[in-house]
Amino acid sequence: MWITHDEAIEMYARFWAARHGVNATKAAREAAKAFERRGDVEGLTAWTEVADRIERKRHDVPTWPRA
Repeated sequence: MWITHDEAIEMYARFWAARHGVNATKAAREAAKAFERRGDVEGLTAWTEVADRIERKRHDVPTWPRA
């Protein structure tokens, strides 16, 4: 089974948030910077997307349960 890029970002964001808790966004941005220092643009982009997804999910308001 193949997963899309967006699905991979979502999976890593969920894992990273579970693994690092409240420090997840910071840890993902540090990972992105490490890839940037090595000149890995794809890694930088992917981990920046992971950090952005974590941050966005933290600010989302659940739409359930509804009365």
